[in-house]
Amino acid sequence: MRNSKKPDQLIGPPPSDPIDRRLIKAVADGDRAAITELYEVYFPRLFRFMYRLSRDYQLTEEVANDVMLIVWKNAGQFRGSSKVSTWILGIGYRQCMKRLRKRRIPALRQPVTPEIRFDNHDSVELDDSITKALRELSPDHRMMIECVLYLGMSYKEVAEMADCPVNTAKTRVHNARKKLRVILTAMGYRYGEDIE
Repeated sequence: MRNSKKPDQLIGPPPSDPIDRRLIKAVADGDRAAITELYEVYFPRLFRFMYRLSRDYQLTEEVANDVMLIVWKNAGQFRGSSKVSTWILGIGYRQCMKRLRKRRIPALRQPVTPEIRFDNHDSVELDDSITKALRELSPDHRMMIECVLYLGMSYKEVAEMADCPVNTAKTRVHNARKKLRVILTAMGYRYGEDIE
């Protein structure tokens, strides 16, 4: 599966879990129309999420397509103990990190083209500042900030996705926020409720 849209065209409404659960069941039952629908719903979110980790368009597109193939082949293994989105983004996170580690190239210093913006901030200046600051965080910390602050995931969901205890997820988010504040302060931005 290949998606020819640009990253900034990959923004869509968040999926509804009851609908997603029906889709996953249909995929597990071999319904090809369901995998197409699931792909159309999740590829954009998955792409944006993993691009924030890798900062590499080609790698992100390859991994996002690989993840959707994994979802297709393993839909029957979805236990339902988490949201479908948590399960899919968790697969994406692990696959992306695995690929980055294999390449042994620091994820934060990749050339950034094209830029993907947060779509839930009114201020373009704040958006640019946070995007620049996020580049300075490790991929793990970027993932935590992206999930909690911008995808609205709970600590429990983030812990499931990162395959770690909930308290570890809370600690990582706390540390990521502290680092983000330091970076934004050094850039001259006065942080406030925007990153709380």
